[in-house]
Formats: sequence, structure tokens, C-alpha cells
Amino acid sequence: MDKKEYSNLVNGITYTNQIQLSSQFKFCGNCFRADTYRGCDHGCKYCFANNRMACNFGGENNMQIGDHDKVANMFSKAFDFGGTTKSADLAIELMRRRVTMHLGGMSDPFQQRELRRELTLKFLGLASFYKYPLVISTKGVILMTMHLEQQERYLKCLNPRLHTFQISLIGKDEDWVRKFETGSPTPDERIKFIKWLKERGFWVSVRIQPLLNLRQAELVLDELYGIINYCTIEHLKLPKFNDKIWSSVLEHLPLEYKALLRSSEHKPEFELNARVKLDNIQYLKQKFPKLKFGCGDNDLHEYSDSLNCCGIDTMPMTEFSNWLKYNSMYIKMTGDRTQWVPESRINGLFLDDREKNKKGFKYRDFVEDYYRTIYEDDRQLSLFNTENK
Repeated sequence: MDKKEYSNLVNGITYTNQIQLSSQFKFCGNCFRADTYRGCDHGCKYCFANNRMACNFGGENNMQIGDHDKVANMFSKAFDFGGTTKSADLAIELMRRRVTMHLGGMSDPFQQRELRRELTLKFLGLASFYKYPLVISTKGVILMTMHLEQQERYLKCLNPRLHTFQISLIGKDEDWVRKFETGSPTPDERIKFIKWLKERGFWVSVRIQPLLNLRQAELVLDELYGIINYCTIEHLKLPKFNDKIWSSVLEHLPLEYKALLRSSEHKPEFELNARVKLDNIQYLKQKFPKLKFGCGDNDLHEYSDSLNCCGIDTMPMTEFSNWLKYNSMYIKMTGDRTQWVPESRINGLFLDDREKNKKGFKYRDFVEDYYRTIYEDDRQLSLFNTENK
């Protein structure tokens, strides 16, 4: 246990918001997140959780550990007692519907601390017992490298029908990746881990997030084409008012990159313009035609090869069918507004100031307001509605 973690433990500081709907529900179908830790040891300079200062990931409490007892109580409340009755608790309502949960939505569940804490193992044990579907996001490879006795306990909790993996990898060359990630496993280790998971029957996707160098992305997919099930691409986002992030990331990128960054009143970050991003995606689609791609950039969602940019709708397991479909991406690509929405109030989410003032807004209201802000009308730009393109 390190000094920071020990201090937090002694002072009773634990991470209690472990299962929560993300504010991204307006445009994302994989937004019901779960985290076993608060903070991370990978040292990614571009980290969106750190950049947006969500949950103070860069602050004094960045080494908090999860409250397993609270998580266990939530699962019990959802399924053991009154599991068929309505609940005013949004998370419980989503759990009772078995909405796909994104484990690692804000912090890596397989970082080094897990070897001694095993909080992710405990979470997996609960998910396995209650047969709950999880999409697990990680850069970590400890599941592959840990002692065999410990590994066996994890594998007993993992089920390819209930658990899928997203492995984050921004490039193939170690020297290049180290410019942006100071403590993550090497690219070769992560590629080996992906193959290890596939050998054990798991559905695996790769997240190139952010895409910083097209050639590096191409090298990753050259190595994994025909092996992975899906690939999600998302470009860099830089917060408007964080000079430290700007300098630490952009110093390793060409000057032309900075010149292409754009922002707008609706976006809290600077991004590449849409044309450049779309060119990158189309190039990779042409180079790897048998691989399905998801477009994680909010302004390019409709160019995905599926209705969910994490590829949940491409998973063959029926256990994942209850992902949250009522969002701007799904509506834009299908025109369908009949999908299920939760009835519970949207409270306690990381909403921006404009959204916090919308008293009385329900789930559907937030989605529709976001849709109108981004798209303005109901034009269908969809691979699934080609007559309207």
C-alpha cells in the first residue's frame, strides 16, 4: 500500500460512486459505468477523466479504493429483495433491467493495485453470481501475467457470454507510445494479452483512443486484423483551459496538428475538425474492410459500422441486448424513438452548468435537447438508412 492510499484508508476515504450513469447518456449507449478504483497508475497524459477533472482524478484523493460493501448491497437491493418493484434509484432501476455495465468507465480495473487489493475480482464475483453483463475496459495485462493460482480465481469469475473486453492501444511503437503513456504496459504486451483473451473465447475490441498518429493506428491493426472483433476510433480532445495538458501532449505532435484544432460553444474541448477525422476513419475502413469500426467522436457517430460505437450491438450474446439505445447516435442512425428509457430522475451526474439549470428534465428530455443542439433536425445520415443519405 502506498502512502496516499494508506492515508485515504486511515481517514475513511473510499470511492463510493462506483456504479453510476455517466453524463454521456445523451449520446452514448455504453454509459452505465462501474469503477473499482478512483485514480490510475498508467500515467496517460491525454486521459479524458484527468483532463476534465471528473471526480478529481488529479487531486488529493486520486488513490481512493472502492467500497465493495456498498457495491454488494446495490446488487442485493437490485436482485435479492423486491427485484421486480420500481425503484427511485436510477442505478438500481438500470441494474434490474440488466443494462450492460461498463467496468472501467473512468479508471482502469486491472491496474497494478488490483494485484494486492483484488477489488475488481470481488466485483467480477458479484457480476458472475448475478449473471450481469459487463464490458471491461483496460490497458492492464495483469490478468495474463499474475501468478497462476491468483489467475485461476479471476478466470472462475469470468464468462465469455457475460464479459467482453475493450483494450486501449494508441500505437505499436514503444518509443512513440511512451511519449503519451508513462506507466502503461507496452504495446506488445497488450497485443499479446488480446490474443490471450481471444484464445479463451472472449469478445475483444481495440480502442484507439485517442488517435494521434494514423500510421501508428495502422500498425496496431496490421497486427490484430482478423483477430479482434471490433475497433473504436476516437480523436484527441483537449480541454480549453488546461495549459499543462496542452503542453504535455502537443509537444510530441506536429505543429500542423495544433493548427487543425477547433472548438465551438457546444464543446468544452478543442478537437480536430470533422473532415480530418473522417478522412482518417475512412482510410482505416478501406485498409481493413472486414473489420467493423465505431466512431467515438461525437460529431461522427453516424459513420460507425454499428448502432453503438463500442460495438455492443455486434456482440452475438443475447445477454448484452439491453444496452441503452435511447441516445442521439441511435436516433440519428435509425430514426427510432420508441426505445426504453428509465423513469428515475437524473440526479448527481457530472452535468455542465447549462444542463444543471434544466429542472424537471427527465432522461428523454436531456437526450432530445442534446439531439436538437447537435443535429438541429431529423435528417438521417446513416449506413442503415441509405436512401436518405
